Amino acid sequence: MISPLHVGVEHPNLLWVGAAGLVAFVAGLAVNLYRSTRDAAPTESPAPDDAE
Repeated sequence: MISPLHVGVEHPNLLWVGAAGLVAFVAGLAVNLYRSTRDAAPTESPAPDDAE
């Protein structure tokens, strides 16, 4: 059966493109996890002034 579109499966570089995409995806997840845990850390807020 002839495929109407060229999907690029016969290219050996397709493995490298897939591997680079997977690495970029995992790196994005790691950055998101780092930023979300850093933002969720409690920060010290100044105590309210009772000088009134």
